[in-house]
Amino acid sequence: MEARTPSIIDLNAELAKLTMFRGLTPQTTRAERRGSAMLLGPYRDGILFAGKNAGTSHWEDHAEDELVHVLDGTKILDIVCDDGPLKSFEVRAGMIAIVPKGAWHRFRSAEGGTTWSATLPGDHIELDVDDPRMAEPKKVMARGTPSVIDLNAALAKLTMFHGRTPQSTMEERKGSSARLASYRDGGLSITKFAGKGHWEAHLAGDELIHVLDGAATLEIVCDDGPPQSFALRAGMIAVNPQGAWHRFQSSEGVTLMAATPFPSEVIELDVDDPRTVEREPV
Repeated sequence: MEARTPSIIDLNAELAKLTMFRGLTPQTTRAERRGSAMLLGPYRDGILFAGKNAGTSHWEDHAEDELVHVLDGTKILDIVCDDGPLKSFEVRAGMIAIVPKGAWHRFRSAEGGTTWSATLPGDHIELDVDDPRMAEPKKVMARGTPSVIDLNAALAKLTMFHGRTPQSTMEERKGSSARLASYRDGGLSITKFAGKGHWEAHLAGDELIHVLDGAATLEIVCDDGPPQSFALRAGMIAVNPQGAWHRFQSSEGVTLMAATPFPSEVIELDVDDPRTVEREPV
């Protein structure tokens, strides 16, 4: 197994280093935005990124879905969904927008807002135009509308599942977890639990975990040695490498949001090391 450790990011600490940049325009350079935006780390074929700004960004598109989480303030998402006029969606603090791959879009905010995102390289239009098709009339436009999720409202519907074990069924966990939306080759989900989860590994790509509340221990197989443990608390992000066996434990309770690629392997046995379990070859 390739020796890879998870990426652990203290999002709250990183955001505290940023200042609000006001007057953002499509022509604003990276040098001008210095101190208001930050690369958090790699994620799959793109990056995790955080920023604080007020104004209007440039138009852009990406080769895969983009996930944007608004932490404070309000953002307006302008997006080309079809052949008609562009559409606008309000994304407030505690909400998430998943922008479909290939769709031209931009964010604007009069008062300012703080976001973190899982994004990829893409095309930019650094012109102040109301519709990107005015600048790129020959480009084929992707179809599909964004998923705009009220994360706070979705979390309020969940109850904490106490006493979770690797053998806990989906029926037993009902009401403590929810699927929010499709995202890339998998899904975006939330869960609240205290106890011990099952071992799992994701075959298609890295998994992105955001600890929203509480604390948990991430156990993960990084190499040929014993599983390693990492303490996570609210406001932290973990990126679990593709194919790495891992599980979460929490004695007091934790609330997690996960962007999980499919398919996955799962071991529903309470073992200290998943490599001790014999499995049929894939």
